[in-house]
Parts: sequence; C-alpha cells; structure tokens
Amino acid sequence: MNDETAQELLPEARRIAAPFPDDADVLAALAEAEYDAGNDSEAIAAADRALAIDPATKHALVQKGYALFRKAVDESDRTAAYEAAMKPFLALNKLETDHPLPLIYFHRSLAEQGIPLTESARHALERAAELAPFDQSLKFNAALMQAEEGKVQIARQTLAPVAFDPHGSSLARQAGRLMAALEDAPEGTPFDAYGFLARTATVEELTGEDPGAAVPGEI
Repeated sequence: MNDETAQELLPEARRIAAPFPDDADVLAALAEAEYDAGNDSEAIAAADRALAIDPATKHALVQKGYALFRKAVDESDRTAAYEAAMKPFLALNKLETDHPLPLIYFHRSLAEQGIPLTESARHALERAAELAPFDQSLKFNAALMQAEEGKVQIARQTLAPVAFDPHGSSLARQAGRLMAALEDAPEGTPFDAYGFLARTATVEELTGEDPGAAVPGEI
C-alpha cells in the first residue's frame, strides 16, 4: 500500500487493536500498520509487546526487523544499529531456518553499510532467491550480484524466469536486456551489471514513472 493509504488505515488499526492488549498476533498486526505508516518507534514498541507475550511471534520479529533496519540508516553508530537490526531476523532464523528474510537482511546489513560482501552473504542472497521463487526482484538482484562476480551463465539462468515473465513487466524487460548483454560476456570476467542497467535505462525507469522498474541493490 502507499503512504497515503497507510496513514488513513492507521487510526482504524489502532482502534481495533486497543481491546486486545494481550494478543500477540493483534499486536504484531498493529506493528505492521505502524511500520507501513512510517512510525518506526511505534512499530518496534508494538512488536516488543507482542514478543513479550510470545517470543515466537514471527510476524512481530519481521516488523521489528523492518523498522530497525529503516532507522539504522540515520543512526550515528551505524555498526551498532545494524547489529541491533539483525537480532530479530536472527531470532526468526532460529524459529524457521528456511525463512528467506533473515538471509536477505544479512546480505543487506553488509551492503547498506558499504562493507564488502562475504561469501556467506553472497550465498545468503542466492539461497533466499531459491526459497522465494515468487519474488522476481529478489531473483533479479541475485543475478546482478552473480554477473558482477563473473558468474555469467549462472546469472543468465537466474534471470531467465524474470525475463520470460508472461506479464511483460518492466522488470522483465530489464532482465531481458541484461540477459542479452551477458550472452557474449566472457565467463569468469566481472560484468558491470549496474552500469549496464544505468546506461540502458528508459526515460520512464530513470524518472520513476515506471512502477515495475527494478532498483538495483534494493531488495
């Protein structure tokens, strides 16, 4: 939902949640409503209340992690902020080892700080794309990483389901362009996928008027 809709729904979400202060699931839903409305501190507070009732409330862990990650960008001590932001996702990983979000946010915790990706972080993104095959943006970002590593054929394989999306989204068009460019790229040589996308972007993609356009690096 967009920001305007989230703001409109928040008072109703708070009203509905008010009679259920001891229901972890209701509080987790409230945390989502607060997060969607841009209220990170309120989202964290609602998630914490849910987790105090039931530490295994997965949705509360997710919403707390989302909010902490969004706040981490503006914190003065970003290292400590990202360490704190990862804690809900690490707890989620203990509850569900094949949940893709802890893997995605482990990768993001390094990328957003400008820390060189470890092999574990690279594998985490690839594994997350396997666990969430419906998420084309995630698959697209994994392919960008693989192309940058020089894993040309693997990158093309990862891109294929996105490029051949029958709905013909903007993301599919971008994936198709990248697949074509990688066809003649030498295996083992890093390919500047981000630069290629920037050079070949359409006016609609550059101006943000194409809602299906990918944002390289964002997951």
